Amino acid sequence: MSSSGPIICSSFDPSNGYLATALVALDTHQIKVQSVNPSQSSLNASFNLDKANKITQLQWINSSVQLLAVCLTKGSILVYSPQTNEIVAELTSSANVSITDFHYSKTTHTGWSSDIEGNVYEWNMDSYTLIQSFKIGDVIEGVDSINRISTIVYNGQVHLLLGSHAIYLVDAGNKRMVKTFPGHIQPVNSLVPVPDHPELFLTSAKGDRFVNLYSVDKVTTKAVFVSSSSVLEISVGIRNDKSILVAINENGNLEVFNDPLSDSNNTTTTTPKKKKRKQPQGTTSRSSNAAIKLSRPEPEIKSPQDSNLRINSISINDDSVLFTWLENSSIPFFDSVQWIDETGKFSLESQTISKARPDLKTTQHTVSGHDVAAAKLYSEGHAIVSDGTNIRDLDKDDEDEGEESEQEESLAEKLDRLAMDKPKPAKKKLEDARTGASLAVILSQSLKNNDQSLLETVLTNRDPQIIQNTISRLNPYLAVVLLDRLSEKIQRQSSRFDQLNYWLKWILVIHGAVIASLPNLSVKLSSLHSVLIKKADTMPRLLELQGRLNMLYEQNELKNELLTEEYQDEDHAGESDVEYIEELDDAQFNGEIDEDELMEFEGEDDYIESEDEEEEEEEDDDGDIPAVADLDEHSDLEIDA
Repeated sequence: MSSSGPIICSSFDPSNGYLATALVALDTHQIKVQSVNPSQSSLNASFNLDKANKITQLQWINSSVQLLAVCLTKGSILVYSPQTNEIVAELTSSANVSITDFHYSKTTHTGWSSDIEGNVYEWNMDSYTLIQSFKIGDVIEGVDSINRISTIVYNGQVHLLLGSHAIYLVDAGNKRMVKTFPGHIQPVNSLVPVPDHPELFLTSAKGDRFVNLYSVDKVTTKAVFVSSSSVLEISVGIRNDKSILVAINENGNLEVFNDPLSDSNNTTTTTPKKKKRKQPQGTTSRSSNAAIKLSRPEPEIKSPQDSNLRINSISINDDSVLFTWLENSSIPFFDSVQWIDETGKFSLESQTISKARPDLKTTQHTVSGHDVAAAKLYSEGHAIVSDGTNIRDLDKDDEDEGEESEQEESLAEKLDRLAMDKPKPAKKKLEDARTGASLAVILSQSLKNNDQSLLETVLTNRDPQIIQNTISRLNPYLAVVLLDRLSEKIQRQSSRFDQLNYWLKWILVIHGAVIASLPNLSVKLSSLHSVLIKKADTMPRLLELQGRLNMLYEQNELKNELLTEEYQDEDHAGESDVEYIEELDDAQFNGEIDEDELMEFEGEDDYIESEDEEEEEEEDDDGDIPAVADLDEHSDLEIDA
């Protein structure tokens, strides 16, 4: 497995005939399966996953048909067939968390998988259904996650080997822990059973130089093999009564341990005393017998990468060690070295193998420099070349332009012209994506190295698109560290909350599922929780203030509307009620009607008539009142009656 470059992980199949590689292709993950020996098999399959699917591990399913188990971060396992280049099935569970490992057991003929929450699943690989599942925390107290899983036969029954920091032997049927083997300080990254020795297995850990050999009959480490640097991958092989252990260190070199299963300690460790790890009594500690390095020939070395070609994966193939490396950052190349000769002696020694830069140019299917698949040859004799002094067509062009100017421009042409005149928006999407990728690398470095100045440089960016691109490319586990750093900064300076708000938002949106699945989450994010609670306490008062402001705005709008309506009513009331009839004016001018008749039509008579009616009404009212002479003839009493 490679720790750098585009490769995520790689694995040889059990027959050492194919290499499966998971790598990053642009913004998607890709599966590649290639034949080790093209003369025997020409398989070269490539399959691109959806953008939502991210690969964590590749494991071969050693059944009648060669299949590949592809572990994903979303909690499912894809069963991929390299021969047909398609996904055969998908193994899904209720827990949508990242799958850490998959193992196919030849004893039970079933598949076993584990995830970061410590769930263990057994799968029927014929029907691709779930057989059983359990949580490691229910069996072993204090264990939250499983990094590697394997099976082993112990006392005639199938048991599980579960690797976290220590290694646990668990009865698969009764779901109980049988033994615990002392492990590593760091999480286990390799758990390899020894072939032809069902009671033995080897382990290595991330960032650890030690490879431990265990026996299920003992609870202590049987042997420890010390590498010069951290171990990434291990492989063990046996031929007759000889054995070999090969490890890939973090520098991409091979370290060879001869006869690791032998009890004799024929080599002495070269580890400095101050860096020695304390071993239990009776445990042998050995250093490597040989180291193998790949390099370019001296004339071709132009960079540090040329002087140290990284080996990505290894496998022991009978009497040889098979390994692979990348050329042009994407093309795997293979080679092997013999570790035992015909006489049964170990033949590997420390050496640097020179690998010349291969010619990776595409095969040219050409005839005289022309592609044979082209429809027609190009000939210079068919080309007409003239200089800029040819003016015989200028008059014709002027006439055409005059005719076009006389024609009226259509609406579609106007719209097209206006669209062409508008300035085009700047294309910043690609730049933002690149900036996000570069910030993700810088941010990862600052978090891993605890570089506060570098972290501050990244956090000063406030572009939402760049922040989103950066967080989407950040490791989910580093996102938790970033949350802690942000909460510390907000606690020290509460005024920076507005600046760091976008970072908090996109961390929770993009990596919220992974963060929520982490154990002891409330303890890790307690400081951030307290900061957010204080901010949330002010929300009701802010909402109340917002409601009052909205009410004031609405009142002002209502007043403005009422004033506008009153002003319009006044304007309407001030208009004249006089109606002008043009026909009557023309009739008077022609002498058809006189002025009196015109006044009647215009309404003057109506006005006089209305005055007469008012006078008649007043006379009627006066008629009802008795005259003064009549009043004298009656007494006051009669008047009241």
